[in-house]
Amino acid sequence: MPKTCAFITLGCKANQYDTQVLREVFLGRKGYREVPSDSPADLYVVNTCAVTSTSEGKSRREIRKAVRLGHDAEVIVTGCYAKADPEILRGIEGVDDVICREDLTESLLEEMGEDYSPADLGISRFEGHSRAFLKIEDGCDAHCSYCIIPALRGSVIRSKPPEDVLSEARRLAGNGYREVVLTGIHLGAYGRDLDGVTVTDVLRGLREIDGIRRIRLSSLEASEVTDELIDLMAGEGSKVCPHLHLSLQSGDDKILKTMNRRYTAGQYLDVIEKVRSRLTNPSFSTDVMVGFPGEGPEQFENTLNVCRQAGFSRMHIFPFSPRKGTPAARMQDRPGPAEVIRARKAVIEGLESELALDYKRRFLGKTIDVLVEEERSDGMLSGYSERYIKALFPGPRELTGEIVPVEVTEIFPGYVRAHRRGEEALRR
Repeated sequence: MPKTCAFITLGCKANQYDTQVLREVFLGRKGYREVPSDSPADLYVVNTCAVTSTSEGKSRREIRKAVRLGHDAEVIVTGCYAKADPEILRGIEGVDDVICREDLTESLLEEMGEDYSPADLGISRFEGHSRAFLKIEDGCDAHCSYCIIPALRGSVIRSKPPEDVLSEARRLAGNGYREVVLTGIHLGAYGRDLDGVTVTDVLRGLREIDGIRRIRLSSLEASEVTDELIDLMAGEGSKVCPHLHLSLQSGDDKILKTMNRRYTAGQYLDVIEKVRSRLTNPSFSTDVMVGFPGEGPEQFENTLNVCRQAGFSRMHIFPFSPRKGTPAARMQDRPGPAEVIRARKAVIEGLESELALDYKRRFLGKTIDVLVEEERSDGMLSGYSERYIKALFPGPRELTGEIVPVEVTEIFPGYVRAHRRGEEALRR
């Protein structure tokens, strides 16, 4: 019987991509058989996250869970937390190896004694997903004052050559993936280490691949939304989704400067309006941090006002978490006790629900195209539209992985309910 392996992934889309690379190595080259992560296995790979203290705590719990499940299993820990605090993780009883270099996937393959070329470190499928995440860049040189990621992933931009990106995308399309999500640690920096290549160049190549019907960008800085990119998104028959995730963090100029974010609130909103002037009902999602040093009632209110003006369809809201070694960790002007932060988070979560409903209301009674991702336990199909609206509707599980037109019948802050229209929907 082949040896069994299980993969546990925490954190961002880049981490999920790295795990898929490792999965294909172990299952393809090594001959392992994958089992669920909550089952006994001969090998566990835990891909950790360190973006917040909460992420680190979750990572430690998952590592200990793998040790308990596996008994005599080999437990390998990789990811950002492995780079941040390798000795802490090595001190967990039952951990066999901690891979703590910046080039995480390559490091693990080297330690396994694999012969490989960079082009080999690609994927042909994306386990458990109807959408495929395709990492095309690693490293970040932005050095936001609160962020530890440049120290963990490296501050040198490392871009995947366009021909390797397209080759990987063709494999994914050949295996039935209709949507590809481009991701990276600093996706907008893609190509800085290549000769004049940009994300837009990759998008042009991807749109020519048969089988791929949607291309989504995982995250950009507002300053990286160029006229060239907007033109490509607005072009007739564009496959690039009219959805942009533009991290805001704060809507107050003083706080943005302290964060070392390279835009003002006004510049951020100008980008939103420029995109809106070219695209029909574009969707904007974002990240907002609550409780950064120096955030008083006025600064918090400025953030609320910017969020209202931006009209976000979805927001990721999280409290400031001081990361050891970052400038923000040494800042003393904290907003107040934890109760203050929780109260502000609750206020902005209420605004998020209000804005989400406002955006979804535009589609009530209208048809949206949904990529079906799963059949839920209640028998409903679940998936996302091109504008990243989550939709639930009845239908057979055979539609999983297909793009299905549905009519929106009810709206809620986090999703819409819908139904398929006629027999034509079944054939698509």
